[in-house]
Amino acid sequence: MQMAFFRKPGGVFLLFAIAAVFINFFSINIPFFWDNVSISEYICFYNDNSFNSFIPPAITDFGAPTLNAFYLAVMCSIFGKSLVVCHLAIIPFVLGILWEIKNISAKFIKPEFLGFVYLIVLFDPAFSTQIVLMSYDIFLLYFSLLAVRTLLEEKHLKYSISLLFLSTLSFRALFFIFSLVIIHVIIITIDKKRWPGLKDFFVYIPAIALSLFWFIFHYIKTGWVILNPTNLVHLSMNHGEMILRQFVFILWKLADSGRIILWLFLIIGIFTFYKKLKLNSNIKELLTLLFIPLGINCLIMVFLSNPVGHKYFLITFVFLSITTVVCLQEIKSQTARGTLITLIIIFLFTGNFIIYPQKYGNAWETSLKVIPYFKMEKEFAHYVKQQNIKPSEVFSFYPLTNNHKFTDFSEDFKYSDAEGTPLKECQYFILSNIYNIKNPDKIRDTIQNWQLLKSSRKGQVSMALYKNPAFIVNE
Repeated sequence: MQMAFFRKPGGVFLLFAIAAVFINFFSINIPFFWDNVSISEYICFYNDNSFNSFIPPAITDFGAPTLNAFYLAVMCSIFGKSLVVCHLAIIPFVLGILWEIKNISAKFIKPEFLGFVYLIVLFDPAFSTQIVLMSYDIFLLYFSLLAVRTLLEEKHLKYSISLLFLSTLSFRALFFIFSLVIIHVIIITIDKKRWPGLKDFFVYIPAIALSLFWFIFHYIKTGWVILNPTNLVHLSMNHGEMILRQFVFILWKLADSGRIILWLFLIIGIFTFYKKLKLNSNIKELLTLLFIPLGINCLIMVFLSNPVGHKYFLITFVFLSITTVVCLQEIKSQTARGTLITLIIIFLFTGNFIIYPQKYGNAWETSLKVIPYFKMEKEFAHYVKQQNIKPSEVFSFYPLTNNHKFTDFSEDFKYSDAEGTPLKECQYFILSNIYNIKNPDKIRDTIQNWQLLKSSRKGQVSMALYKNPAFIVNE
């Protein structure tokens, strides 16, 4: 009786919900990392100013509404500002993601195959790492899936409300809303065999109105919209060859971390089971959900110089997982199915530990190989304080230069940014493979004759603190 319960969708959801909560508890003391620090900056701003302003200083402001940061700030104001509170606060949204995956999958796969979808999603390096890092993309993914599900179920009020919440999260959320408009039009014209009317778009009015209100409000307060004039890094436009290179970079991110096996299996599966899948009235709808948001994302990102992250495609990876299982359930042999799902899990898990040359980046914010970094970083900070070295005299690169008062809500402790500073002017320097820079070999060659004060390697993360010999002479 008990085993039968765990074969039903509700039981499968409960089983994987427990697994997701366990991942959250495991990472309860892991600090904010990479660009998630922007959320903790907002949390500190809201709490320090008693929620009297919605717009932070220009150096922190990225122009979009941040309801997710506001929510976390409220939780911190009630229960105390800590990493534990922030980690626990995302649990409802993590569970909400799994719940919506269950609801959406029900339209496309047999109930007994839901566990396969959950396995692929939870083993995806990008998704599991976002839980560990309490990423703001957890909020974006939840409301995106909620919007998709309510659109498919034609629950217009709930759909409109989910769009409203999406519009308060980030600019990427607005891109996804645009994708949903296109998907909505396709569903109306192909499935319902009619042209969309004006009333079909009423559901978008609240989200559009709120977005316009925010942009006007923000412009009145700051004098700018969308593009922060004090922080235009990575916001320039690509041209010519750079557009092609960005496109290739996007393809790499989509296939990276072991996902190449999902795309290959999807292509082979569609061709192999084409006749059967063609008879499935839902398969076109599922492929629309997979490729329309992906296409919109690609069209926007190829023209922007902003580095493309794996987590930008979380919604694509979810629907890729569902589509993979649609093909998987067409295989009649249980042995063949078991072998394929095992192979997929192995590819995804080992995808966490792929290392590329440093200048290309290594997806530290979307792979579990990052976990040893946090303990190592604390050890180096402790050593710097123990040796009475001023943090401002220690140079390194982002994300090592993030302030501890934002990463873990502790003291004001921040290394100096080596970007734009000649190495010869740096008294101390932390060399690490955790940051993405274009000339790592040049830096290693420059500091190889410096005095090594401390070095460490845990897993695939390495760090070393050096002292410039020029400053030793002057002592």
